[in-house]
Amino acid sequence: MSSAVPVLLVHNSADIYGASRSLLRLVSRLDRKRFIPSVLLPVSGPLQLLLEEKGVRVFVQPSLRVITRPIFSSWRIFPFLLGFPFSVLQTAALIKREHFQLVHTNVGIVISSALAAWCARVPHLWHIRDWFQEFGFFWKPYSLYIRVFSQLVLCVSRPIANQFPPSPKIRVLHNGLDLSDFPQVSDAERTAARLTFSLLKSAFVVGVVGRIKFVRKGQEFLLRAVKILRERGLPAYCLLVGGHAPGSEDHILRMRQLAAQLGLTDEALFVGELNEPRPAYAAMDVFVLPSAQPEPFGGVVLEAMALELPVVATALGGSIEQVVEGVTGFLVPPADPEAIADRLEKLAQSPALRQQLGHAGRARIQQVLSLDRAVVGIEAAYTELLQSNPTQR
Repeated sequence: MSSAVPVLLVHNSADIYGASRSLLRLVSRLDRKRFIPSVLLPVSGPLQLLLEEKGVRVFVQPSLRVITRPIFSSWRIFPFLLGFPFSVLQTAALIKREHFQLVHTNVGIVISSALAAWCARVPHLWHIRDWFQEFGFFWKPYSLYIRVFSQLVLCVSRPIANQFPPSPKIRVLHNGLDLSDFPQVSDAERTAARLTFSLLKSAFVVGVVGRIKFVRKGQEFLLRAVKILRERGLPAYCLLVGGHAPGSEDHILRMRQLAAQLGLTDEALFVGELNEPRPAYAAMDVFVLPSAQPEPFGGVVLEAMALELPVVATALGGSIEQVVEGVTGFLVPPADPEAIADRLEKLAQSPALRQQLGHAGRARIQQVLSLDRAVVGIEAAYTELLQSNPTQR
């Protein structure tokens, strides 16, 4: 290609969460001599500011159609669908006006950008980071829609890809991290982090980073595991980082009430959302992903591994492709506090084992789950679509 290709990436939110961080990492690393990224968001917010700081143009289009649980499960689905044609036409007009040559939809719940790309006669790549178990009957037609209006569907893990029928369009590309963004935690940093959260230097601290949500994120199972540890005579503290998920505004209060019922008022520390979660990781001895429903490919697991934390995760979804059992951490059955407690007890009793698993996790990021590998995969996909460009008519 003789000049850099303008690419439009479409995202569902201006909040900072897993898929948003993946988007930020991608646009930061794309070869600007080959691709010039711009981003389309439905609203303004923190993500817009971070993108603009990186020199990325951001367009805000409130009509962008994004499926959310409150919309999907209420009467609001009807005005949502009525506005769909306008959203498609508005996005297609933007693609043509700004001469974008490729559209990359960054999550599976933005439904209007694929058809807009088709209308604008440019190739479309759909990046699937989502579980669609809640779609029920609607998944089959929506799966067909994704495949018909995309030239390529990139899935962040094999379990995510397995939601679709076999097709050459469906491929797996794992997310990755750049270890230079995650320098190793020093003893001084660890001590300072513990002071930040009022934790003793000698305390055994486990933690989770993610939106607070019963079952889906499973923090209640971690709290119950900590209760079991304390009943076994092993004092442990639990650091819970995150705000509420959309549509689950009462879950933080309910989770606090559960902690109180379990006698963990002082041991369960709810610290809310953190723009920079590194201090929370630095304060932990073990990272736990207790989700009782599958995580597509949890970015928080990668971050914990990069910072040399052993990981205990439920054996569901993308976690089974991240955590190597007995090498970088442990995999446990979902919704099983006893199993979590067993693994945590083993780790609490052996600082040497924690160190060994943590070192292996960081090495796995470098060898298998690097950001360079992920970005090379994206750039190769872009090149393939631009060369074939079957939507040009």
